Amino acid sequence: MPRAGLTWGGNLRLSRLPQLPLTPIIICVAALAITYLGFSTTRYAFHNYQLHRDEVQLRTDIAQLDTDHERLTSVRDYLRSDEYIEDVARRTLGLVRPGETLVVVSSSAPPAAATATSAAIVPASEWWKSLFVQPALTPTPR
Repeated sequence: MPRAGLTWGGNLRLSRLPQLPLTPIIICVAALAITYLGFSTTRYAFHNYQLHRDEVQLRTDIAQLDTDHERLTSVRDYLRSDEYIEDVARRTLGLVRPGETLVVVSSSAPPAAATATSAAIVPASEWWKSLFVQPALTPTPR
């Protein structure tokens, strides 16, 4: 009895493998490709959205820092001015110009505005503002 795939003349005969239908394979490959492209596109769009959001935040931070820089520059210029030096000499040191008379007014009770500002909490990042912001003086009832 001859074996399968062989003929009497010694020639090899290939047996046929079962053929798979080509359409389901193509559909599976296409579905995988579409899924990969969809995932890649979604990931790219999300990353682009995050970059845009970060850019807007950085532009806002830069604008705020520019404002703070301008304010600090003006404070620095004021501290270097003769007007500030004269103000400190008059208020803190009690100095007067030649020909002026120094008048000291004392009160028995401290003003309410002075106690309110000493109790105010100033954020650490804006400590310098408390040096130049003068509280509004309110008349005290008699």
